[in-house]
Amino acid sequence: MSRLQTLDEARAVDHAMEIFWTKGYDGTSLADLARDLGLAPGRLNLAFGDKHGLFLRALERYRDSQARSLAPALLAEGLVLPRIRAIMLGYLQLAAEEAEPRGCLIANTAGEALPGDPAVADCLAEVMSVVEDGFLQGLEHAVQQGELPEGIDVAGNAAMLTMLLQGLQVLVKLDPDPLRLTPAVDAALAGLDAARLRWARPPA
Repeated sequence: MSRLQTLDEARAVDHAMEIFWTKGYDGTSLADLARDLGLAPGRLNLAFGDKHGLFLRALERYRDSQARSLAPALLAEGLVLPRIRAIMLGYLQLAAEEAEPRGCLIANTAGEALPGDPAVADCLAEVMSVVEDGFLQGLEHAVQQGELPEGIDVAGNAAMLTMLLQGLQVLVKLDPDPLRLTPAVDAALAGLDAARLRWARPPA
């Protein structure tokens, strides 16, 4: 019987991602993972090598299920800037609804596993690159459809939005009232909104 027949690897990776996201790498044991998945630890070792190997797969799954969804969301029909704001505020709302906000798996892992783990560092860098590229594509789309002026620093603003998103994901774990950060999001986005308004205003 093949490994894929004896173990649904996609399900295992999805479930492991949720456990690592909630408990962290150090707070999750191979026994925890095996018990929650209903598998013997040896089966996990056979499929993924060890806990670290499964963790790398979980980070890749986070990249594909979370980070890669950003660009399509911003490239949908309609204005881009309101969707960027909605994405930021959506994280605040989610944290406000969680009993114990867990923030972002990438930000959590950066604080827990770095420096000292080159393989994890490479995974995190790739995820952040995907997020930044998603914002970049969204801002370029905003320029193309006349929402933002040509010549605006889309690369610099994409990096700023990536920093804002990651900063929010850390703060929501510490602030008892995550929605309190809404004005901070608006202040950070004010530069882009001002550029939009200047571009939309006809010359005197």
